[in-house]
Amino acid sequence: MKLKKIIFSFLIFIHLSVSAQDIAELTTEDYRSFSLPPLSSLFENAESSPIIEYYEKKKQADESLMSTEQKKWLNYIKVVGGYQYGVIGNNTSFSDTNTPLFYQYSGNKQNWYNVGVSVSIPLDDLFDRKNRIKKQRLEMQATEYEKQKWYDEQKLRIVGVYTQAIKELALLKIKSEALLYSESQFKLSETDFINNKITVQELNRQKSMYTVAATEYEETRAQLNSALLQLEILAKTKIISK
Repeated sequence: MKLKKIIFSFLIFIHLSVSAQDIAELTTEDYRSFSLPPLSSLFENAESSPIIEYYEKKKQADESLMSTEQKKWLNYIKVVGGYQYGVIGNNTSFSDTNTPLFYQYSGNKQNWYNVGVSVSIPLDDLFDRKNRIKKQRLEMQATEYEKQKWYDEQKLRIVGVYTQAIKELALLKIKSEALLYSESQFKLSETDFINNKITVQELNRQKSMYTVAATEYEETRAQLNSALLQLEILAKTKIISK
């Protein structure tokens, strides 16, 4: 289990590294044309999570234990049998006053076998069998409920991050336009300052407006990137690509 966690963490690290590299290469135009996949597809892909697989394996183990418990009554019955093959020999000797002592041997081949059934029923085990089966069935239901609970919570997490990503994406498009406008105004102000059409104070005011717009754009961009990366992990879906 520890090895699986290490491998899973390593795969997440690789995934994040690749996605982070892709995000770093996105331009303003890329964000403008960017669109999120349908929410339904994210829900569907989330079912490929290792947690879901864990619950499925646990459910299979519970079903196996249930089958074992239902067949336990076979332990009450024992089949016994035996088989023997051999030769039964008989040695005899005879002697009287007129006959010298002599020996005689006779043997017969024989097969011998027996088959039987014995039944031994522990009463406490017998009467508790129904409770054990019921308990095992409840274990199976609990595993299914746990899986469904996790999946519902995962969908809620996806919805939360998804709506945040939609909001940040809309804000980013607005702030990218504001950034372009303030940047063009600042460049015009630089030209006007060189031509002595505006004062240094007016130039600094335009530069300050440009700085604020750039800062707000980068902050929104960072929030959007964070939401997109979280969506990729939660929904097991490749969203960011360059």
